[in-house]
Amino acid sequence: MDFFTTLTNPESPPKDLIALAIGLLLGISLVLFIRSRQAWTKRQAFGYNVYTATRQRARLGRLSLFALAATVLIGGAYFARNMLSLPAADGTPSEVAGAPAEVETILLIPRLAVETTMIEVPFVGQQWDISRLRDEAAHLEGTAYPGEPGNVVLAGHITIPDAGWGPFKDLHTLTPGDRVFIEHGAATYVYVVSEVKEVSPTDVQVAYPTADNRLTLITCSGWSDILEDYTHRVVVVAEMLE
Repeated sequence: MDFFTTLTNPESPPKDLIALAIGLLLGISLVLFIRSRQAWTKRQAFGYNVYTATRQRARLGRLSLFALAATVLIGGAYFARNMLSLPAADGTPSEVAGAPAEVETILLIPRLAVETTMIEVPFVGQQWDISRLRDEAAHLEGTAYPGEPGNVVLAGHITIPDAGWGPFKDLHTLTPGDRVFIEHGAATYVYVVSEVKEVSPTDVQVAYPTADNRLTLITCSGWSDILEDYTHRVVVVAEMLE
């Protein structure tokens, strides 16, 4: 089947700009602190009397503390935000307490007694990588997602390597009028079959984007003992019911 960034949100300033702001604030705080000390120790050079030097030292000291507090607040918020988004040990994003669990997407074809989960498969090189696909329906990366306008393309095995029949073994028996359902959480999308056809393995136009809302199901057909491969693809096109 070969056919088949940023303090609190993504729109926040880039990391380099945040680091620059923190550095500037730290520098300003240090300069103000030094100047507050000099206002007293070098008061005669500045022409300050004791009263004026004391006021200058206090004012510059407060400004230095304010700049330091701003640095700590910005740095702390940035650090906390990045800690929440660090990947887990297995490379997956860390879960945040209270975050909703991922909702499964289910494909149902009542006439074929098919009920299977949908998984995502990436486009690698010049084809979709379905190496981990077993008895699920593979949503081809780059095609529309259920509920979105366009062409939702799902591929499935007719046979599973070393495991018998796949979920799409009888896909070719569907006829216009048959219904296909996709369930995602509380949403159910209903599609009505409009066309069943065979295409060559190189015909990828069936996976192209479309102006209408449709579902395209694809599997293999025409096993050749000589080639030890399937020679054709079965394609089922179904239009979404609004």
